Amino acid sequence: MSAVVEALNALRAFVTENLGLKAGALGIAILMFSLVQGAEDMERNVYIDVVVRPPPDAKDMILVTETPDRVRVRLKGSRARLNSLRQEALPAVDVELNSRDDTRYYFEKEMFDLPTGVSVMQVVPPSLVFKWAPRAVRDIPVEVFLKGALASGLEWAGEPEVFPQVVEVDGPRDVVNSIRTVRSMQIDVAKLEEGVVQSEIQLVAAPANTSFDTQSVLVTLRVQPKMKVRVLSPLRVDAEGVIPRALRPRAVAARIRGPETLVDALNPASVLAIVSLSEVSTKKGSVAVPVELRGLPDGIEVVGVQPSAITVLFNEPLVP
Repeated sequence: MSAVVEALNALRAFVTENLGLKAGALGIAILMFSLVQGAEDMERNVYIDVVVRPPPDAKDMILVTETPDRVRVRLKGSRARLNSLRQEALPAVDVELNSRDDTRYYFEKEMFDLPTGVSVMQVVPPSLVFKWAPRAVRDIPVEVFLKGALASGLEWAGEPEVFPQVVEVDGPRDVVNSIRTVRSMQIDVAKLEEGVVQSEIQLVAAPANTSFDTQSVLVTLRVQPKMKVRVLSPLRVDAEGVIPRALRPRAVAARIRGPETLVDALNPASVLAIVSLSEVSTKKGSVAVPVELRGLPDGIEVVGVQPSAITVLFNEPLVP
């Protein structure tokens, strides 16, 4: 038992003796390890923005090949330097073209503005390809794309209204000249109800290498009950205010328009054709008086009456 106690005392003495020196040595060892690790070279991928500056002779031209907004650059340097790099702080690389005849541009390692001790190992893609085409700008009408059909009993109260009615299209001349309309995204009309619906609708994406001056339009749709035109004939004409000697003709035909359900349910016997004579001079032998229709439900309009006026004959002869 005493041997075990002696062993434990010896171990405790080994651990606690010169504790400050041992702790300092451990700290120095960790620091040396960090310095060695920090000085060790490593590689890291970063993405750097690319800014293409068109050549002077491409003023009225447009680039028709795709160029990346950024390139992937593989860097080499000490671990400490690479870990301290902030990708968003790296300056963009300028691609300056001298002529539109330069169809390919190669990246050089010296183009990238990097901290001292950091070098470029690889650029992906290593080069850019350029192709230019004549440019055109045109105002092109917008076409609203409607999907489906209105519910039964409804109809359009007019053509769809769109604002703006035209979109400015910018792009290669051959592409721009081939575009006849700019289409909206489809609008499902199957669930529309009576009234006015106004919505902002996105446009179908522009063709490759072209752009629109707006990405959406305001579309107004007007929906009304299905309308119907009906002719009521014959309608007997009656006088109001004075009893005349005669009415010629004694019947008229009326053309009415309104919601289909109202028009179909209308009983012609409830519609009165009246000529008002209360303010007409009865000293005249005859006079033309317009015909009024009464008894029409709200929502039904009179398209026309044939004839629109009738001749009223009075008992007293015309005074010379």
